[in-house]
Amino acid sequence: MRPQIVTILIMALSVITYAPMFGQATSAGSSPPAPRPPGPPELPLPLDDNLYVLLILAALYGSFVAYKKVIAKKKAS
Repeated sequence: MRPQIVTILIMALSVITYAPMFGQATSAGSSPPAPRPPGPPELPLPLDDNLYVLLILAALYGSFVAYKKVIAKKKAS
């Protein structure tokens, strides 16, 4: 088992040490890409409008799960 751990450790260290090389620029004179043009104004998401409904549903589901656990404990006793 020990040789496998050493092999895994060596592989992990080599990946960690060589990974930053892939993030470097290809040449010293290369410049960053041009910024994208601005998009349309952000529209409100349906999640923003119904956040209170989601919170109420989450509270109801949590109480349902807690109730089921209490019932299961009472039956087991």
